[in-house]
Amino acid sequence: MPSTTRSPLSVTTVSGATVGTFPAEADASNATAIRDQLLRLIGAGAGPLVLDLTATEFCDCACVGVILRAGREAAARRTRICLVLPPAGPVRRIAAMTGLDRRFPVEASVAGAVPR
Repeated sequence: MPSTTRSPLSVTTVSGATVGTFPAEADASNATAIRDQLLRLIGAGAGPLVLDLTATEFCDCACVGVILRAGREAAARRTRICLVLPPAGPVRRIAAMTGLDRRFPVEASVAGAVPR
């Protein structure tokens, strides 16, 4: 029987960029599914890749690890990753504390992150 489990990552295309919108909570409970989906997108040649965390209210170390792993895979394939982060709040603080905001370009909106 096919799985009816929805992926926690919503994926769309905007101006040639693949946009992965993270769920409200990105943690150990869904990190594996998010990781697998990101690695499939990168492996399929998606790019540039925009990771939108503006609606994410909670992000733990498992999620940070997923983003870092995706970054390594993307770099190996010369795929650009950009993070879209809220201007303040817990996800922005996590990005600052873990260095995600220094490892990846950061924009305030998807429109600012996609190629012009």
